[in-house]
Amino acid sequence: PQPTPPDPRLGWVEIVGAVGSLVTLLTAVLFYFGWASTDAETKALGLRDTVFHFSTSDYLLRSVDALYLPAWLAAGAALGVLGLHRWASREPRRLSRAVGVLRLAWAVPLVLVPLYPLAPWLFDLALPIAAIVGLSLNAYARTRDRRDLRLWGLTLFVCVLSLFWAVSAYAEIAGRGRAELTERTVHDGFPAVTVFSDKDLMIRGGGSCYRKVTTKGSRYAYEYAGLRLFHVSGDRVFLVPRDWTPQDGTLYVLKENAGRRVDLISGAGNRARECRG
Repeated sequence: PQPTPPDPRLGWVEIVGAVGSLVTLLTAVLFYFGWASTDAETKALGLRDTVFHFSTSDYLLRSVDALYLPAWLAAGAALGVLGLHRWASREPRRLSRAVGVLRLAWAVPLVLVPLYPLAPWLFDLALPIAAIVGLSLNAYARTRDRRDLRLWGLTLFVCVLSLFWAVSAYAEIAGRGRAELTERTVHDGFPAVTVFSDKDLMIRGGGSCYRKVTTKGSRYAYEYAGLRLFHVSGDRVFLVPRDWTPQDGTLYVLKENAGRRVDLISGAGNRARECRG
């Protein structure tokens, strides 16, 4: 009997499955990075991310900007590897020597382990990246002549674990960097806010000020200025005084209701006149 030709649709099914798995992994990495970097940022500011009730979308969006550089570096490295592979493939002897060297690539992360105590913050990022690169090259070299799904399965498992380790380490660095930027720019970079309330909210210090509203017929009794908009989540508004610091500052959480009004003040002139008169 004639052999049954392979169904070309099976190839497309495998491709679609691989793309779906890649998208799922990418989404998981983005979410984990967004959470880990936000957690590191809020801890550096003396807060916790649970205070702000971030949603899944918030974590995903907060991960995008910080991952541009790693994504470009990864793409550049992949193009470089492809170029080297094409160059080595032109001469069988050269390719054979390269494959022999790559069989030892698994040892690269082991060489870095003794250096870890010298700079843990650096090797928390370098070790998992070295593990991903070294183990992947080792698996490629050892499976060029024979198919070994078990080796690739184990390699991919360790690489995924190493990827999340690297993401966690980079998220710590990115989160602390955001916290330092927040501390430097809260006075001039955050939106200025004026709050009106029918009751005394006891907002004091840190460069903020308040006065009693004497305008006839006003529904509000107090006005608070010298504040900065820190975050908005649902019906809650998070405010800090303009001289706020993580070491000495208060985060005010206001729920929007009929007895309060929160005004966003734009313009350098209005900022300069805060708490005057």
